[in-house]
Amino acid sequence: MNHFATEQDVAEELFALLSEARVIYLQDVIADGKRYNRYVNDFVNSHRYINCNDAVCRNCHEMNIHIVKGLLHDCAGLVKKFFTADTFSFEDCMRLKWKYDFYESSPGSPGADNPAHTPPLSFGCNFSREQMKGIAACATAFHLFCVSTLCIEDMEALFSCREDFSIRVNNVRHVAVMFDALLENRLIEPYWQSVLDKGRFLVSKDGKSYVSASSLSTALSIARIKKTAVANGIRKAIAGLKE
Repeated sequence: MNHFATEQDVAEELFALLSEARVIYLQDVIADGKRYNRYVNDFVNSHRYINCNDAVCRNCHEMNIHIVKGLLHDCAGLVKKFFTADTFSFEDCMRLKWKYDFYESSPGSPGADNPAHTPPLSFGCNFSREQMKGIAACATAFHLFCVSTLCIEDMEALFSCREDFSIRVNNVRHVAVMFDALLENRLIEPYWQSVLDKGRFLVSKDGKSYVSASSLSTALSIARIKKTAVANGIRKAIAGLKE
């Protein structure tokens, strides 16, 4: 590595660290389903030291790691927004650092990433174990999600709105039909699209972005117009949960 000689050198190393963190986030968390908190700890711990004994370089690197750790832990929502965008530029890096410097350094400060000011997300559901098994079976039968083996625990994490959980969607239209069927059978509340959007629980099939409320709404509208055997099968399976 080159020695840190200017503030620009420090900024460029921060950009390099966040760029690498983005690549690993998209692969480990979005594509492979790794828990976000585990990803953060693994990334920070694997980049804590540099192969340099110069005190200035070590101090600058330690400062950058501290910033990266603070951003990933305290500004998770903002970080995910930047990391799932099509590109991540040096300017984006500086905007994240500005956010860290002025909004996230004080504990308890109000903001979108402060849990104390964010009401918990909920679908308003209370599924029995058998109902959860039925949902998992429906999702498996109609290949709703891009996982090799769908577990009941995956559906429990989704419907309990577990923080930092996400799952890749195989077909947005079919997933929208499942949630709409749950609503029709009064098993969840009407604001399910907003919950999925805000929680960023659903990831696109290519793993590059989260499924938005507008995408779910559009997909559901199309599904209602163009009825298919798969959609009918999903609705029938969900209706059976009340029996």
